Amino acid sequence: MINVSRLYIHPVKSMKGIRLSHAFARESGFTFDRDFMITTPEGTFITARKFPALLCFIPTVMANGIYIQAPDGEGIAITYQDFETTLQPTEVWGNHFTAYVAPDEINQWFSRYLKMAVQLRWTGEKSTRRVKKSPETAVSFADGYPYLLINEASFQYLQQRCPASINIEQFRGNILITGAKPFEEDTWQTIRIGSVVMDLMKPCSRCIMTTISIDKGVKHPNTEPLATLQTFRSDEKGDVDFGQNVIIRQTGIIRVGDTVEVLAYKKAKQYLVTTPVETQSTPMVKNTQEQAVSIEFNGEVFEGNNQEVLLEQLENNGYAIPYSCRAGLCGSCVIQLDEGDVNALKAGAIKRSGKILACSCVPSGNVKLSLNRK
Repeated sequence: MINVSRLYIHPVKSMKGIRLSHAFARESGFTFDRDFMITTPEGTFITARKFPALLCFIPTVMANGIYIQAPDGEGIAITYQDFETTLQPTEVWGNHFTAYVAPDEINQWFSRYLKMAVQLRWTGEKSTRRVKKSPETAVSFADGYPYLLINEASFQYLQQRCPASINIEQFRGNILITGAKPFEEDTWQTIRIGSVVMDLMKPCSRCIMTTISIDKGVKHPNTEPLATLQTFRSDEKGDVDFGQNVIIRQTGIIRVGDTVEVLAYKKAKQYLVTTPVETQSTPMVKNTQEQAVSIEFNGEVFEGNNQEVLLEQLENNGYAIPYSCRAGLCGSCVIQLDEGDVNALKAGAIKRSGKILACSCVPSGNVKLSLNRK
């Protein structure tokens, strides 16, 4: 028999999760799940992919808002009434919608920890955001879908092959199940848990977030478990999958111990069997003396350095570069190297015709770049 083994919510995107015995399943996700998020002042989402220490912030849900404790023990309470009453433009993975912004005092508190200007945002009582591939479905600040289902047997299969010890919470699932065979969930189209019918929309493409310790907020030096997953859960596009993205057909309560009934099946996605990709999670070239370099991107020039990867330097100067894994696996951050030379931090980071992976290349001198992907 297949049952629900654990339930989690993550009230603030990229911060520590909360384990529950039961949860109310809204269309947009479990109640309180990803209802809050840190953004730039312009409204672009910020996650632990770039700021791993976010995972060490501990949220506590209150009746009238949320309390957040920083890694140093200092905390701050925010009530729903504290937020501005006017919705502001907000963005997650190119999905544009609106949300409410916290007052300056709250935003300055978070900015002090992240050492840059940021804002805390709230979806409001009803999220204005919709799932890209299911426009009728509301979603909170989650990456793409309201729910993420994880099969504990699939996790155990991964752990047996991974040289590093990993925690299932690194995958930030909402609904964890036991009693199924490893990756049996790949064949499920529709399931019922309690009174809630769910559709499994697609496998979840994983990123560098899975390599971050939930206790220490640091990335694994060998990008595990992502590197191991890449050897047997990678598709032709370079996506590395684990878990299933889910939407629900109606609201209801889900409890730990509930039976999972499979109502419909589908053909499982096929994956490549590959050799491990050499990766390096530290975006620094330590054996090179630091020097200033000129970085030109799409005709605009700024001063950079020969130590940090191009993705970080471009982001720090206000350029929004598409990315996903930040580990040199998915290929989402490919840009054009028009002039100059770069040092690659992993095999395959320099492609044909001058294309490079921004997350895995460091400029060795002055460079000219563009986002031309033809």
